[in-house]
Amino acid sequence: MLLEVCVDDANSAIVAENGGANRIELCSALELGGLTPSIGLLLEVKKHVKIPVFCMIRCRSGDFFYDSCEISTMVSDAKLLSENGADGFVFGFLDGDQNVDIKSCNVFFQSLPCKLPCTFHRAFDFISNQTNALQMLKDVGFSRILTTGGGPDVSSSLNELKSLYTQSQKVAITLMPGGGVNEANITVLRSIGFVEIHSSCSVYTSDGAYGTLFNNPLPNGKRKIVCRQKVENLISKLNQL
Repeated sequence: MLLEVCVDDANSAIVAENGGANRIELCSALELGGLTPSIGLLLEVKKHVKIPVFCMIRCRSGDFFYDSCEISTMVSDAKLLSENGADGFVFGFLDGDQNVDIKSCNVFFQSLPCKLPCTFHRAFDFISNQTNALQMLKDVGFSRILTTGGGPDVSSSLNELKSLYTQSQKVAITLMPGGGVNEANITVLRSIGFVEIHSSCSVYTSDGAYGTLFNNPLPNGKRKIVCRQKVENLISKLNQL
């Protein structure tokens, strides 16, 4: 079973690999759900880790309905990240009806200078007819889908995940549970049949020296970083399954 860990700094990527992670999802601003990382961050991560690094492509926070300028921005970002070592991408475009924006997805795939594996991110959880979306995403070029099953986290959506997994096998697209994945639920996720999982494996750390900015307190003076022990615990549990 493969473990993908999402990170938004180079040290966390190093910790994730040292703990046994198999793949990195590289973002900026994980507190906003993950945005496109900078080229500088990608270069620093690639300097230190050998496992594949998939880059988030998301130009802003908020919904997943993008105008033409935003699509163009994300296409440009993907080209530059591809040229600087990205091993794959994570993105998701929806239309105004909360369905897959096939046209924009096609534009993205056709604009890439080389064919790299792509994951449709948790925008999938906002799609009303997820079963139909599986085939659409496979046909447009995605190799996997990141999802909680539609709920706030995987533990609250196990029945939905089981049904989606069965449908994904018919379509031949990888379904990767993510959102609240931990030692307590990976056994049941594996029993359903999943072969990849996604987790932050994170803890809060206090940046005491930077707890205020221009005399305004930052939220708790804390940020999230990857915890090696959490990664190792997940890998140990996975190896027992």
